Amino acid sequence: MEALVTIIAVGAYAERQYQKQDGSSEYFKSRGVTMKRGGDVIYGEMTGELASKNRDTQFQQGMPYIVKGFWKHRTWGDNNDRHENAFYITDLQNL
Repeated sequence: MEALVTIIAVGAYAERQYQKQDGSSEYFKSRGVTMKRGGDVIYGEMTGELASKNRDTQFQQGMPYIVKGFWKHRTWGDNNDRHENAFYITDLQNL
């Protein structure tokens, strides 16, 4: 997905350590962004190297940006009756 958005808020860069299935440790890197597209408010996350690369980037609130990313869906619960959509940012550039 590619969309013209306005930045509402940008979260701090975060690293969380986790243990992989092989027993080794790794860090999950992320930075969240709240954006407005028309009347919709969208929360998206930069992860991995994109988050690291933009850890100190100052995104300007109220300014237009082009966001690229993808939606991911997951289902959970005893009867798979719960659903969640998450938006992962792959690129965020000012206009």
